[in-house]
Amino acid sequence: MARAGVVLKKLPAYGLVKSAACAAAVAVMTSSVSACITPSEQRADQIRFLELQLKIAALKCRFENPRFAGLYNRFVKAHRPSIKASRWPVEAFLARQTRMDMDTYVTKTANQISLASLDVRGFCENSAAVAKLAATSKDPLGVMDLLSVPYRARQSVCLGEGQQSDLAEAAPSTSASIRP
Repeated sequence: MARAGVVLKKLPAYGLVKSAACAAAVAVMTSSVSACITPSEQRADQIRFLELQLKIAALKCRFENPRFAGLYNRFVKAHRPSIKASRWPVEAFLARQTRMDMDTYVTKTANQISLASLDVRGFCENSAAVAKLAATSKDPLGVMDLLSVPYRARQSVCLGEGQQSDLAEAAPSTSASIRP
C-alpha cells in the first residue's frame, strides 16, 4: 500500500485528473450501450418471442386443433435459420443486461405468454392463423402485429453511439413484457 501511495505522489495532478476523466468516459459509454438493446438483439428477441408463442399455442391448443403441431412445425422448418441465428444476439443481450441465462429467459418468456394467453379470447384460433401466415411469409416478423400476446420491447433501442430511442418509438405495444 505504501508503494502505491509513493507512485501516486510521483504522478502529476493533471495525470490523475486525466485518468479519472478517461475512466468516467468509458463508464458512461459502457452504461449507455448496456442500457439499450441493439436492433439485431431486438429482432432476435422478437423471433424468439414469436417462436415461443407459437410453441405455447401448439401445446395449449392441441386438443382444440389437433393440426396445430403441424402448423408450428411448418413455421419452424420454414424459419429454422432465423430461429437458430436468434440465439446468440439474445444471449449477448441477456449477458450484458441481466446475467440471466437462455434457459431462464425461455422459461420466463414462455410463462409470461402462457399466463397472458389465458385472458385472450380466441387465442387458439388466432394463433393458428398466425402460424399459417408465419410459415409462408418470407420474414417471420411480418406477423408480429397479429400475435395474440403482443411483443413489447425490453429496453429502448440503441440508435448509434450514445443514442437511444424512446421505448414508445421503438416498439409500441400495450402488453406487459418480462423485465429482467
